[in-house]
Amino acid sequence: MTAEPPPGQNPYGSAPPPPGGYPPPPAGSYGAPQGYGAPQGYGAPQGYGAPQGYGGPQGAPVPPGAPAPVAEWWERWVARLIDNIIFVVVFYILLSIFNRIFAPSLEDLLRDPSQSVFLPAFLAGIVAYGAYAAYDYVLHSKDGQTLGKKIMKIRVVGQGGAPIDSSTWMKRSALYPGVMALSGIMYLNWIVGVYAIVLGVLIITDQPLHQGFHDKFVRTVVVKDPR
Repeated sequence: MTAEPPPGQNPYGSAPPPPGGYPPPPAGSYGAPQGYGAPQGYGAPQGYGAPQGYGGPQGAPVPPGAPAPVAEWWERWVARLIDNIIFVVVFYILLSIFNRIFAPSLEDLLRDPSQSVFLPAFLAGIVAYGAYAAYDYVLHSKDGQTLGKKIMKIRVVGQGGAPIDSSTWMKRSALYPGVMALSGIMYLNWIVGVYAIVLGVLIITDQPLHQGFHDKFVRTVVVKDPR
């Protein structure tokens, strides 16, 4: 014989019994609300499109040895072009000034062809491109970017994410653009020009890090900067 509940007490607990006298299904059973329509991760932020690692865009290749997607060759060329323009202009301004001070006049050359025209170009090259090397060193050692690299949103970092000390920055700047200080010396200027061309081509052809001589020597790589 089944015990009857006291008068007024619901045998199914606090909730009223459903029609037919059957108890409600337990939470989580088939047919019960499962949070349908509530965020289940679908469409919720999952990091898609968010910076991955160093900050490179998702899907961009990150080769071994680089902490972020490697900068495109043309981005590096444009960045160098922006930096070079400043000091090429400075070089020719100084060359004009030093020519007026040190260069022999046409009459002097006709009278004595042995007089040298070497000094004005040499001094202009040393001052202008020495200043370029100092500029390259100071700005790179600060945050891995020159003015050109800031505009192009690329940055120099250590290969494999290794830290770069001041002596490494100095060596890199000496290898390029420091060698351009020799541009004012006859015959050496041709070697410097060929070196710059080969370095530019190497940045295109080197795989997978697109390193120039100066990068390979000090183990640096130029990557895209997310900022």
